[in-house]
This record gives sequence, structure tokens and C-alpha cells, in this order.
Amino acid sequence: MIKAVYFDLDDTLYDQLAPLRSALQAAGFGEVAGDAARLEQLFKQMRRHSDRLWVNHAHGQLSLTELRIERTTASFADMGLHVSPKWAQHLQESYEHEQTAISLRQGVVRLFEQLHEKNIPFGLITNGPVEHQWGKIETLGLRSWIDPHDIYISDGIGLAKPDPEVFRHVHAQTAFLPAQLAYVGDAWHNDVVPSYLAGWRPIWFNGRRRQPDDGESEFAYWECGDMSEVFSLIQSK
Repeated sequence: MIKAVYFDLDDTLYDQLAPLRSALQAAGFGEVAGDAARLEQLFKQMRRHSDRLWVNHAHGQLSLTELRIERTTASFADMGLHVSPKWAQHLQESYEHEQTAISLRQGVVRLFEQLHEKNIPFGLITNGPVEHQWGKIETLGLRSWIDPHDIYISDGIGLAKPDPEVFRHVHAQTAFLPAQLAYVGDAWHNDVVPSYLAGWRPIWFNGRRRQPDDGESEFAYWECGDMSEVFSLIQSK
């Protein structure tokens, strides 16, 4: 039985595609922003390269600025488009500006209410710089729902997903068994796999209909495409 639930932040509790679309328009790539299929493709590539490069950043081999530039130039290259590092940095600045207007996904507030009503504690585990992630947490109003002690940011704890030690670290702060902890996240490599390896119960928030990475489909997880499904999942298992 699930005793506590933790959430990923980016593209789980809010939709990252919306600020990216606005940033592309502001940065002069309206033709990509206005094409739903190309926008989705670019977004997926940026997430893939970001996850790939985050390990190097966590080990001090790549600065955050370098990571963001490389993920952008590589993602556009995957689509047959060339962008300069200077333009990639400009897009990042536009993207960060648009993130000041993000909002929680539909169904998140009701899910929080349901967990609160059942006295099921919940928290947050997210990769990123502390100040940057806290900015998004404040914008989304999450402090009114989640105690700061239950918010774990990679740069603040010195551990980053996809390292399963992140989840072991958080588990050590609770009074529950690993199998009594659920983690809701959108990324197979960063969220589902490491939480499973740490003994948690992964819930793959897969509204974008991705597929598991090759050779890893045997990992046990629950899957949903909408936040309204999460509470019934943890209650029925």
C-alpha cells in the first residue's frame, strides 16, 4: 500500500511545451512553434539531450550554460536545422522568461486535495539549480501544498536523477518502506528507471505516449496519461 507520493516537477506538474512554444516565437522560430508535429519533435529531442547531458553536469564535467546550449544545438541538428550557440543561449533566456507564467496541469490541484484528504503525504524530487527550480515552485504555488522539507532539488542535495541514490536519500528521510513510496514522473530514463531500481513504485506520467527505452520494458511501473488517474492508481494497488 502506498503511504507517500513524490512528484517530478518539469513536464509533470506543469506542461513544458507551452513556455517552449512561446520562447520559440519570441526568438524568431515561429514556423517551428506553429507546427505541432515539429514542436513536439523538438521538445522530445531537447528532453532526450537534456537527460543525456545531465549526468555530465552532475559530475562537474559540463556547466549548466554549456548543457543548455548543447541540448538546443543538438536538438535542432536532429531536425536538420543549424542554430548558433549564441542563438541557443538567446532561446534559453526567452524560455526562462516564459517559465514565469507557467501553471499547474489540469487535475493536479484536485489530486493534491485527494491526497490531503486521505492523509497521504506528498513531496517533490527535481533536477536543477536550486534558485531556478524554486522560482518555478513559487510561480506554481506549490509551497501552499508541499512543505519545503519535502522538496528535494538535485543541486541542493548533491545527487541527481537518474542516480537511484536520489531516491534512497529521500527514502531515508521518511518512515516508510521503499515499496510504500510512489514517484510520479514523465521521463522513463530519469524518473521511472531510477525510482524502480531504488525499490519505489514508479508511476509513469506518459501523456506524450513515449515508449520505454530498449531493453528496459521489463521494469515494473504503473502508467497514466492524465493527473486525474494517479489517485485511483495508488488507491487500487
